[in-house]
Parts: sequence; C-alpha cells; structure tokens
Amino acid sequence: MNLFAFRKHIDRVLLPIVGALAKLPIHANAWTLLGALMGLAGGTVLFYGLWWPGFALLMVRGLVDHIDGYKARNFNQRSTFGAVMDDVCDRWVLGIMFAGGCLNLRADYPHILIILGFGITGALTNVIIKLSIYAESQQDIWREKGKIGHPVDVVGLFGSAEFIIYYGSGIFFTALLHDTRPMLAGCWAVAIMSHVSLLQRVRFAWKRYRFVDPGLALSEDDTAPKAG
Repeated sequence: MNLFAFRKHIDRVLLPIVGALAKLPIHANAWTLLGALMGLAGGTVLFYGLWWPGFALLMVRGLVDHIDGYKARNFNQRSTFGAVMDDVCDRWVLGIMFAGGCLNLRADYPHILIILGFGITGALTNVIIKLSIYAESQQDIWREKGKIGHPVDVVGLFGSAEFIIYYGSGIFFTALLHDTRPMLAGCWAVAIMSHVSLLQRVRFAWKRYRFVDPGLALSEDDTAPKAG
C-alpha cells in the first residue's frame, strides 16, 4: 500500500496552505505549468550538485502539485485537458529531477547510468499500467473526484509521494553531510521500489481482470432475449 491510502490525512495538514495559495488569481493549468518549470529548475540545480536548492524545489513543487488539483476542483476549472496535463507534467518533472541528480553522480559512480535507466523505466511503466487499468476498467464508474477513487490507487509501494520521500531524503542527507552516498541510496530506492510497485500492480490486474469483467457479462445477460 502506498501513501495514497493516507492522502486524506495528509490533505488535512496541507489544506490551509493549499487553500490560501489557491485563492491567488492563477488558473489551475498555470499552476501545473509552474510546477513543470520548477521541476526543470530542480533537475538543473541537482545536475550541478546544488543539493539544498534542489531539495527546496522538490518540496515546493510537491506542494504546487496539490494546488493545481485543488484549484481545479474548487474553482470550477476542471477539464479533461487539465487532468491529462497534470499527469504528463507530474511524470515529466519526476523524470527530469531524477535524471539531474543521477547525472551529477556519474563521475563517482559510473553504474548510476544503469540505475537512471532502470529507475525511469520503472517509474514510467508504473504510470502506464495504472492508466491502462483506468481505461480497461472504465475508470469513470469508480471515481469520486477527478482521478481519485479507483482501487489501484492504493496498490503498490511507489508513487509521487514515495518518490519525494526516497529521493528527497537522499538529497537532504547529501546536502547535510556533504556526502553523495545518501543520494546514491535514494536513486537505488527509486529504481528498486518502482519495480516492486509495478509487480504489485501487475498482480492486482491479474487477480481482478484475468477473466471477462463479471459486471459486463451480467449486463449482456440482462439485455439478451429471454426464452419463453
């Protein structure tokens, strides 16, 4: 289970800050774009080994990622385009920031390039399987608000919040100790846990959808002509 299961509790802590910032005259899609620019800046400063600015941008960008959704839901700014761009920018940002940090370590740890490829592949495949499950299971019948509500949301040990925890901890302790080994450990954690999460979601999909959807079969039976 990932931190999505505790989202409501985390949201209560962040709500006063998110609510106050959401009142600024900035459209939800503009917040999404701002988050993407922060991610680009974060990846750049991490590439140059500026660990404290990189850590700050990672944390602030995580907050901005909450603001755009809150703004869209509560200020009548929801749109399919906004939801799609939120997903796209979120994954793009995580990839850019992860790549920036990994590339900084390549001189000391040449194998980090393998971890970079492994981590980005695992993270992106996690998104693909989640979105595929949304589509194949007709996500609209599950959702309560926006994209929230499908059972797969609480499956797996890796998501955006976990990325911030694993990777952010690596950046924080590298900045604090002036030692790149915590950063290396954070990169390893992202690469490994993203694949563990992927296997968990594959197992979820197999258990839930390995047969024809029982609900679909039932609806076909209901529409079939009755004998006699």
